Amino acid sequence: MHLMLAVVMNLMVIAPSPPAEATHRGDFDYLLGDWEFTAVSQQYGKFRGYWSAVRLGDGGQILDEYRVVGDNGETFYVTRTLRAYNAVSDQWELVSTDQGSGLQNLGTGRRDGAEMRIEQKFGFGTPRPSIWRIRYYDIRPDRFSWTADRSADGGKTWTTNFQQIEARRIGPSRSLDPLAAPRVAPATIWGGEHVEMQVTKGGAQLEFDCATGTITEALTTDPQGHFSVKGTLTPEHGGPIRQGETAQVMEATYSGVIGNDTMTLQLRVGDKELTQYTLKRSQRGKLLKCK
Repeated sequence: MHLMLAVVMNLMVIAPSPPAEATHRGDFDYLLGDWEFTAVSQQYGKFRGYWSAVRLGDGGQILDEYRVVGDNGETFYVTRTLRAYNAVSDQWELVSTDQGSGLQNLGTGRRDGAEMRIEQKFGFGTPRPSIWRIRYYDIRPDRFSWTADRSADGGKTWTTNFQQIEARRIGPSRSLDPLAAPRVAPATIWGGEHVEMQVTKGGAQLEFDCATGTITEALTTDPQGHFSVKGTLTPEHGGPIRQGETAQVMEATYSGVIGNDTMTLQLRVGDKELTQYTLKRSQRGKLLKCK
């Protein structure tokens, strides 16, 4: 008991605080969208390019692409950076790509008042690795400024204002849809031998030869079209309904796969799998109702 209490108290100490995460989730929102920039570097002189950023799916991570181009639009350099907030360490963590070095350019970032500050290593595994201290400032809806100090000796000495960027917005903020989002089957009718299903936004109604069924949650599928949803099954019988007779409603699971205009449906009640059905989209069922 004491050990369990200690574990719970320890988790309470180290668990990320939702309010803190919510506070910092939007730190890099200003970067979302499309930008055109001009820059000056103490190493490369003046240059220009494009910068685009999107929020990934329904999470808070941000993916951006920074591209230096020539006067004819040719690409001289491109890098992509993934930015994710770590609520445990209360900082943003970044990893950038450089051709030939994989995901080795690691960095951390924090908001400082109205500015964002980043320290990041570049050129890992090359003869000339460097550390950059980056500052985003004068952040406005349509523009921002960027400056970086650079150290080529592991942080012993620094070149101030090694590179400076002025960015101007050319496209609105945007997000990338989830890549593996569940898909909701559109409202329509499906039918086959001995079954008919009317799909709605929140579930479905089914009619069998001698039963009715209800799916009590949205009919969502994975990227391969598979689904498994909860519902009920109510058996019927031929002849008149006797006085005082109540319907027997049983919990059921409806599973299967949807591919194009065909659905395979498997009905399970308890631990018993009942008949498997094949249904076609926009087709009425062929029912032989109990009499």
